[in-house]
Amino acid sequence: MKIGEIISSLIAWHQPYENPRTRDTVKCGDVEQECTGIAITCYATPSVIRKAVEKHCNLLIVHESLFYGDSYDTKAFWDLPAYQKKTDLLKNSQMVVFRDHDHMHGKGKPWVPERIRKDYIYYGFMKEMGWENYVIGDQLKPLWYRIPEISLKELADFLMDKLNLNGIRIVGEQDMTVSTVFMAEHCSGEKGDDAIIREAAEADVIIPLEICDWTVSAYVRDAVESGEKKAILEMGHFNVEEPGMKYMAQWLPEAIGTDSIPIHFIQSGDGFQYRLRERRLDLQ
Repeated sequence: MKIGEIISSLIAWHQPYENPRTRDTVKCGDVEQECTGIAITCYATPSVIRKAVEKHCNLLIVHESLFYGDSYDTKAFWDLPAYQKKTDLLKNSQMVVFRDHDHMHGKGKPWVPERIRKDYIYYGFMKEMGWENYVIGDQLKPLWYRIPEISLKELADFLMDKLNLNGIRIVGEQDMTVSTVFMAEHCSGEKGDDAIIREAAEADVIIPLEICDWTVSAYVRDAVESGEKKAILEMGHFNVEEPGMKYMAQWLPEAIGTDSIPIHFIQSGDGFQYRLRERRLDLQ
């Protein structure tokens, strides 16, 4: 089966998304090749690309941009060694890279007025956590949960274990029991954060893709100092979305109409490392 046929089958299987500026395009490579294997990842680091080659894959399906930001134009990076080496690696390996972002989420209006299929990123997160029975509200895009009561620290440890994280950032109250979890998506300092703050008021724990200091984080700090029990568990955009790509490996054979092509999920891995301050007793 040719790589182009696989990509066409995948797009046809997804809910239609007609935005002419879709991110979901082939980024490099010759789609007329016969597919020898499919690798799936969230972000294609050079090490992920090498692992895909080692597994004899010549199609790499990614969720995030190959390069830096969401721009369609990479000219600003052409003279950077990191860009050049990654480009050479892709070219020399004859890897085809296809980005599946917009269709995976099943974007909303105006391109998709009514959701028919799942948001496979957030659905995959739910499956990885084992939280299928705890969803509140939208079952196709699960953003709210009422999980059995657990301490915040235990929940943080659970997430780190499930997602293979190096650590997790906590804003707010650590010593509390929690149940209501809100997946807040982007908390990036835009005007839309106002609505997120209103929703976050109903949650014990907020899990965002990313945060900035001056909107949702500032609200949680004020809420805690006002006597509320509330916290943010922040682990980074790619780490939250990666389980959705892991889940893709389960349903992709159905989407492309064959289970004869090897499929491998390759974890991008936690890009964050943590060095914590050692607090001296004589300074406390």
